[in-house]
Amino acid sequence: MSIKDLVSGLEDRVDHLFTAAEPVAPATLREPVLRGIARAEDQWASPSPGLQPDWFSESNGSVAFTPTLPNGAPLTIDGLTTNFIPADRFADYLVNMRRAVEAGEFDAEIAAGAGGSPNVSGLATVAMPEARQGTSQEIRQAQRDEALAREGRNPDGSLARATDSADRVPNDRLA
Repeated sequence: MSIKDLVSGLEDRVDHLFTAAEPVAPATLREPVLRGIARAEDQWASPSPGLQPDWFSESNGSVAFTPTLPNGAPLTIDGLTTNFIPADRFADYLVNMRRAVEAGEFDAEIAAGAGGSPNVSGLATVAMPEARQGTSQEIRQAQRDEALAREGRNPDGSLARATDSADRVPNDRLA
């Protein structure tokens, strides 16, 4: 085997180390995080007995929230990998987080975590929602109803009917 063959074989093996990869669009990186938030909203709104939610656990009126990226890297929020949110505000917190991710406020954290950076210090924050009035049971029910409404469903889970005047049939067309 000649030196020329060795060098050309080596070039083929290490070429990818010196070629920059195409940058991934921020919206593409956000999508798994947005799916995780939607999953957390569903798990919070309709808890399944015996199933442990992916990103959170509830205890003593507080929710430990630990979002992760698909590769298992934690998504840091205000420099923390686990945030503690009052249970009566958790559904609203998830809404605020979804808005922040959609607005691109977490792009740096998501890109660094997706790239395998071991030292991701998250500077992005999620606004803590105002406390609601009522018992924890009433607040939880209101949050479930709001989550279902965002999906276009009634409180019983059935699909909501369109009540927009544009969807109604005029009386003169019924005859």
